Amino acid sequence: MKISTQLLTWGLMTLLYGCATDEGPSNSAGETNFRIDKISTLKPVTIRLPEEFNAQNPSNPNSGRNDALFLPRLGGNAAVVAATSVPELLQLRLVATDLVAALVQLPELNPVSVTLQVSPPKTAFGNVVVRTLEEAGYGLQRVQDDAGLNYLSYKKRVAETDAGPINDYEIAVGVVRVQREYVNNEKGIYPSSLMSVSGTRLGPDVELAEDIFVEQGGADVFISGIDLPGQDTEVPKIKEVSVNDYDETPVDRRTAQRQVFEQARRRNSLADLGNAAIDLNEFERLRRAVLIFNDNQTRLMGVGNKQAVRLLVREFEVGDVYEITACTDADGSNDSALARGIRVEEEFIGHGVPVQSLLIAPCRRADFRHPTDNSPSPVEIVHHRPLVNL
Repeated sequence: MKISTQLLTWGLMTLLYGCATDEGPSNSAGETNFRIDKISTLKPVTIRLPEEFNAQNPSNPNSGRNDALFLPRLGGNAAVVAATSVPELLQLRLVATDLVAALVQLPELNPVSVTLQVSPPKTAFGNVVVRTLEEAGYGLQRVQDDAGLNYLSYKKRVAETDAGPINDYEIAVGVVRVQREYVNNEKGIYPSSLMSVSGTRLGPDVELAEDIFVEQGGADVFISGIDLPGQDTEVPKIKEVSVNDYDETPVDRRTAQRQVFEQARRRNSLADLGNAAIDLNEFERLRRAVLIFNDNQTRLMGVGNKQAVRLLVREFEVGDVYEITACTDADGSNDSALARGIRVEEEFIGHGVPVQSLLIAPCRRADFRHPTDNSPSPVEIVHHRPLVNL
């Protein structure tokens, strides 16, 4: 059976464009023309990858490099960063993220209430450390010498050992120091020692952000734990972390630096709350305020919510407690609501309220919220005062 060329054309066009056709006038050869109506216009589509992808492209690590990702927003040394390869910069950022995530969890170095003094960085590691501290939320004061109670210093040492070259990195803020050794291989950089934390008694409560190393993949094992040199404490808890080839995560899906620090701040807040033994039966309820956020994902408080917190803080006295209830969800569990509660806690800390005076209430089930209700949960703040102070 002979199939008309026009029918084949009609079928192909319908398949490609998904449009209707009808018969038009015949041509000079007596063949029927088919008119194609409403042909879709083909438009190029631009796929936008995360900004860090160009800096993490292992197939061509120096293509499309973006040095701004590793430079401090103010006062960086662009020449030093430009002279450093992208793979090395990425490894330095992993190290800085690991060490700074530990600092964030120390109450005396809470980014909300601490300003660091920093000198202009002169090395690639220094530039990456300062940028990482900015990403962690620290306020930075630029100084030309080592002036300041919270002056930042950092070191990188290379040792030749029987196990091969070992890189030793250290970050110090005042008397607090975090230090760890790392090794390099063809896959990336990995810890090769416990993390040493000195200058604080709260080191054992630090949780290490080691998933960022596992995401590189490979076939190796590294040790994990906190070491407190010079302190009379119990034996450090040590565990082994296995890294496998199947752990390798596409570069554009690896844990973002800001996510690591958000988790560290959350652990810090929840640890403080877990250690607080507050019996509200011994307090009198003074006043209550309700904060409303614009949407479920935002951490921006807005002018009105900030003003409400300021008014509450004006009435603060030593011994008072602010109870923050952020999660009143239908299922009694909401991570984004808890994040807003921690954001409110940080606002109080920024006004000078001690952590011991802040209590985030556990997430509770709310009967008045329908399971499909995705509107932002209100954040309730109740100001309590000890009965003995009334």
